[in-house]
Amino acid sequence: MRTVREVSKKWFKSKKFREAYDALEPEYALAGALIEARMKAKLSQKELAHKMKTTQPMIARMESGRQPPSTATLLKIAKATGTRLQIRFVEA
Repeated sequence: MRTVREVSKKWFKSKKFREAYDALEPEYALAGALIEARMKAKLSQKELAHKMKTTQPMIARMESGRQPPSTATLLKIAKATGTRLQIRFVEA
């Protein structure tokens, strides 16, 4: 049986795969930032959901990258975690 590392090494040899993987980076960066804000605020997904008046499964979907949050939702997350939302564009 091959390991995940062996399979991914093969996939990364494909230019098409690398491009698709790189295209997902902003979504995973956002999901990571959501998790980081929640963890720094010492909140569980359930506690964050309660503060935002939503559900824990919704928080889980956003943190997994399956459900991209709207700007309004990002503002609610910032308020609930005691952070400030900052969106910016940088040179490609």
